[in-house]
Amino acid sequence: MKYVHGKIIEGLKGPSEKTLPEKQQPSRFSTKKIIAVAIMAFVVMGAALFFLLGTPLGGNDGGGGGAPKHGVGSGAGDFWINYPSGHPQSGQPISHPQWVLNSLENSCVLLVIHRTGCYWCQAQADRVIELGNKYKDSLTFYDLDLELGGDVESKGYEAIAYDPDGDPHYIALTAIITSIDNNGSVEYIWHGWEGDMDKSDLEGWIKDGIYSHRVKS
Repeated sequence: MKYVHGKIIEGLKGPSEKTLPEKQQPSRFSTKKIIAVAIMAFVVMGAALFFLLGTPLGGNDGGGGGAPKHGVGSGAGDFWINYPSGHPQSGQPISHPQWVLNSLENSCVLLVIHRTGCYWCQAQADRVIELGNKYKDSLTFYDLDLELGGDVESKGYEAIAYDPDGDPHYIALTAIITSIDNNGSVEYIWHGWEGDMDKSDLEGWIKDGIYSHRVKS
């Protein structure tokens, strides 16, 4: 399926020590005991932080082992602030739909635009829906099936703004939108894809989006 000018048409696309008198020499047992106590204290503190903060960043729903793998820029491997290189409006700001901005107050956003019955859309839609459900406690997911009409279809047309290539627009269209702290100001960043993409790659982007939003928060 393909959008052209907002309408759908068919298509695909050491140091040494002095010896101390015997009574002054430290007990080896005491030294080992001190080390053991210190290790135990470290473990207890780590466990406490785990339960206080929830899953550590970089865990199953965190940012892939710590810092995000994808930075902010204009290239294919970046999160974007403005339209990326290759887009007809490259460098120009994107107009985020208000419902996306509202959702970004609480979490990052994952969305997919597709249509039930569209052969070329189904595999990608299934991947995104699966991951949307997997990370539903850490993000806001929008399954924008145009076949449903109404508000869902309206949101789908608005979300075409996240097409990284511009017109003509192909579905399935997937996007991850999140936010960062830029010197005290909130900055919205995003990445989008037309067509199929590798599931593990998509999951990496999702984890980065969740991580970035948590750090900002």
